[in-house]
Amino acid sequence: MNNRRIFKARNIQEAMSKVKAAFGPDAMIISTRKIPKSPRQPYSKDIIEVEAKPGTSKGKSGAETGANGSEIRSLKDELVSIKDMISVAGMGYGMHNIICNQFGSVGLLAALLRSGISEKKAYSIVHKACYSMERDQKQGLEVTSLKKYVIKECVRWIDAKNNFRRDNNSGVPHVAAFAGPTGVGKTTTIAKLAAHLSLRKKKRVGLISIDNYRVGAFEQLKSYASIMGLYCMQAYSKDDLVCALGRMKAMDIVLVDTAGHSHYDKERMDELSQVINGDYNISVHLVLSATTDFINMKEATKAFSVLKPDTYVFTKIDETKMCGKILDQVSEFKLPVSLITNGQKVPEDLIIPDKKRLLSIILGKEQEAQSEGPSRWT
Repeated sequence: MNNRRIFKARNIQEAMSKVKAAFGPDAMIISTRKIPKSPRQPYSKDIIEVEAKPGTSKGKSGAETGANGSEIRSLKDELVSIKDMISVAGMGYGMHNIICNQFGSVGLLAALLRSGISEKKAYSIVHKACYSMERDQKQGLEVTSLKKYVIKECVRWIDAKNNFRRDNNSGVPHVAAFAGPTGVGKTTTIAKLAAHLSLRKKKRVGLISIDNYRVGAFEQLKSYASIMGLYCMQAYSKDDLVCALGRMKAMDIVLVDTAGHSHYDKERMDELSQVINGDYNISVHLVLSATTDFINMKEATKAFSVLKPDTYVFTKIDETKMCGKILDQVSEFKLPVSLITNGQKVPEDLIIPDKKRLLSIILGKEQEAQSEGPSRWT
């Protein structure tokens, strides 16, 4: 029975995602090729075509754990390397030059692609890592593995910032508003942060909802506030917000929940901007779902830039195994990441990352550890 299938996509990571969805993580890649755009359709784009079939997933045999175990494991490593080479074979960007000079770059590049980092950014990272390594070699410096240079290059593109730990020494509360598209989890994120700050950090926390569009939005936030014993108010207008902030001036921090809406809705975006961008020194945090593709993330960030956000908040990383798009997003729109959420539990599923934790999430190391799957980074 022939179970081979051909998958077509705009780039290699999208194609590999389709293969994995169809055949699972043990799928066997048979061939990969790039189909150039048709000269009759000048506005079309190149297509990546991958032929694959189901793989086999079995437990370790006695032979593998016996005298010949090392040979079998070595053969498996070689097969993984060949699979990685096939997965990057369709890439341009001068990949053949990198592979010839640094053969170890193949597996690292494939790992970056599997994490969800775009082809262009993955190539740039590996290219610059190879250049840095070769430069150090020529200067007679001690050279570590290429993997460390790749990780160092990744770190250069990201930033993390804990924006919610400062003390209230100014006599006025720190006001933080959370904005973003519909359905990204703003209200739940605020509840998690409020619980973290009030129950664990012993801060005086107030909650305000200016979401007057979604039915039950205030009731949801108020329900969380009641459980935690926090003060919660609703504001229908700019004047209401000023009044609510005045009544919460004794708080250390006030978290503001805004209405989610399409980033193409300019009228509501301007309305939100008028409410937030007043004389209240409100820090704005752009909430994006990690399940969103990079193009829509990019469009949302451009639209919400009118609010002048201070940090990113990425939600729902537990719902995807490809968090690499976060690196693309952070490197293109240079804002630090302040919060990450990885589930629905309040307040447990909240991460305030440093750079090391953020990179671990981006490269999929945490997800691989949880699933006990293989990692190119270990």
